[in-house]
Amino acid sequence: MSNNRNYSNHRGNDNRRNRRDNRERYIPPHAGKRPSNLTVIPHPGEHPERAIKRFLKKCKKLRIVETYREKTDYYEKPSVIKRRKAIRKQRAIKKANQTSSQE
Repeated sequence: MSNNRNYSNHRGNDNRRNRRDNRERYIPPHAGKRPSNLTVIPHPGEHPERAIKRFLKKCKKLRIVETYREKTDYYEKPSVIKRRKAIRKQRAIKKANQTSSQE
């Protein structure tokens, strides 16, 4: 008798799964072309606030806001910017020379 009960439960779950797959999923108009690095598509029947919460979680994980603040929170003198660019350029040249000398 217990085997029949398990079989009917399994069959019921399978039907439920098929119904879920057959429903049309919402696809936003820009789904093919992603305008940004981060996209959150709401699940069918999902509350909008939950989708916003998932979006904010992904933003925190990728540190999007922190990197933006690091770049814009303070003023840098033009001479400091030039110096940093020159140092970056020298490092790139040094790295290129090291890889070419190893070959």
